[in-house]
Amino acid sequence: MKRQIICAAGLLLGMTALAEAHHTYALFDASKTLTVTGTVAKLEWTNPHTFVWVYVPSTENAGKFDLYAFENGSPNAVTKAGWSKTSVQAGDRITVDYAPLRDGRKGGHLLSLKLPDGRTLHGVGIKPAGEKQPADEKH
Repeated sequence: MKRQIICAAGLLLGMTALAEAHHTYALFDASKTLTVTGTVAKLEWTNPHTFVWVYVPSTENAGKFDLYAFENGSPNAVTKAGWSKTSVQAGDRITVDYAPLRDGRKGGHLLSLKLPDGRTLHGVGIKPAGEKQPADEKH
């Protein structure tokens, strides 16, 4: 029995370490805040992170749209920040402030999102450029 408890404790500690190390904010350039306005394609309400997908008019191809992906916190974390599964709907015209992806792909970490009615929802994790960032950038 004692051996089983030790094995279970070791497994839990290993899982905690993996969960803690699975991702850092290193993908994003927290020193920059960019802004785009576009139309919501969908809200992905899934673990471990929620995503807002937005069609944004292309700056390279007139009349075309680029699909941006904005990562946010977990469903639990964004709920605590005032979000719900219905906060953002496909077809909503929104403005997003975000920390861009370092590799240049379209999107980044959501900092804030302005809804059609003027309300603002805030992202969970990275703070806007100029604000103090989390000391430990893992989440």
